[in-house]
Amino acid sequence: MDGNGLKNVLRDEGSSTLKSLHPGFYKDVEKYLKELEEEIFKIDNPRSVESKMLDNELQSAITDIEVIFIRRIRKIISYATNNAFSSMPPSQDMSKLLPEEKKVYDAVLTAINSARAELLVPILDPQAAESKSKKEASESSKVDTSTITEEIGDTNDVDRPEHMDADIPSGTSNKDEIGKSNINKEFVVVRILEDLPTFKAMDNRNYTLHAEDVVVLPALNVKGLIKRNVAQMIL
Repeated sequence: MDGNGLKNVLRDEGSSTLKSLHPGFYKDVEKYLKELEEEIFKIDNPRSVESKMLDNELQSAITDIEVIFIRRIRKIISYATNNAFSSMPPSQDMSKLLPEEKKVYDAVLTAINSARAELLVPILDPQAAESKSKKEASESSKVDTSTITEEIGDTNDVDRPEHMDADIPSGTSNKDEIGKSNINKEFVVVRILEDLPTFKAMDNRNYTLHAEDVVVLPALNVKGLIKRNVAQMIL
């Protein structure tokens, strides 16, 4: 790379189309500029004619590479803008973009599509925007069922404390509803803060709870719910 080669690229980039550059173009320009700086440093006389000529060449090269970069970036942004609003495949030769320039193209295209979805789609297609909003809200409110089961426990996997069996009224089995007469020891009144998937509690009952429900649950299950911030103890 030298001054003439840089001028040729600058001239080519003056057109409206993007020109091909070899992958090491910017590295070659960087090497060329460093060589000029080293030559100027060796002369060690900024007032000499040779030093001034080299400095002029250096400044001209710096200006050229900056203009080349700006012109290419403008074309890349234009490509991304045009393609964002076209249903046809890109008409431009995308192979002419350097890998780093392709990242710029993708970022601009993504940003345009994101802005269009947030600003334009609600106006042009309100139903699609509303459906998308409801879907996102539904997904954000979902609770991982497997994690809930792990936190609140399942009677198939968790051993019952011996003192719980002592509180079960005579004449009932483990699979029957446990009497609530000893509610302060084994059961807790809680308010549910969000919808929960169906789960089996320590009293062998299946619960399907919704936000703002006030229910009586086994204390061991309540600990897991409170730990997940999906329930609030009342009693």
